[in-house]
Amino acid sequence: MKTNGLKIGLFILALCVSMVACKDDEATATKNSFKYNDKESEIGTAFGFAFGQTDVTGVYWVDMEFFEKTFTVHYVNGYPDSLSGKGDALVLAFLTNKETEIPTGEYVFKSTSSTYAAFTIDGEDATGLIVGYDAASQDDPAFVEISGGKVTVTKNADEYEFTFNLTTKINTTITGYYKGKPVFYTEKKKKSGNPQNWFPPKKQSI
Repeated sequence: MKTNGLKIGLFILALCVSMVACKDDEATATKNSFKYNDKESEIGTAFGFAFGQTDVTGVYWVDMEFFEKTFTVHYVNGYPDSLSGKGDALVLAFLTNKETEIPTGEYVFKSTSSTYAAFTIDGEDATGLIVGYDAASQDDPAFVEISGGKVTVTKNADEYEFTFNLTTKINTTITGYYKGKPVFYTEKKKKSGNPQNWFPPKKQSI
C-alpha cells in the first residue's frame, strides 16, 4: 500500500511540474514584446493609424505603432497626442484591402512603393525600429531600417495577433509577438487640430 501511495504521489508531483513548465512555456511564447539584438522590449501600448487609400484603388495604408512599456501615451479628446518617457518603438506601415483594419494574412516586406499591393509592408513609409527615443529631449531618434521579412497577422473580431520576423539593413533581426485589441484612429476622427507631438521618422538612419 505504501508503495502504491508513493507511486501515486510521485505521479502527481511529476504532473504538477509538467503543468507548471507548460504554463511557463506558454507565457514566454505569448509575451507581448519585440527583440532587437540582445534587447527584448516589452510592448506597453499598441494602436493603428488609418491614412486612407493609396494611389491604387482598394489598397489602403494602416500604420501600426508598438511602444515599449517605458513610454506613456497622452491623449487629447480621446486621440493620441504626445509621448513621454524613453525607449524603443516598432512602426510598421501595412498595405491592406480594408480601410481601417488589418485583415488576417501574411504581410511581406517590400522595399519600393512603385506598385502598392495589399498584404505587404511598405518599406518607403515610416516602417522601422526607433531606438532609444527620449520624448523629453525632442532629439531625432536613431532609426533602424528594415530590408526584408514578414509579419503574420491573425484577426478575430477586434482582437489581433502579430508575429514579427523581420531583417534590417544592417544584417540584424527584429522578432516578436503581440496579442491584444489595439484601437485604430483616423484623421477624420481627430478632434484636435494640433499636430501630434510625435517622434520624427527616418532621421539618423542606421
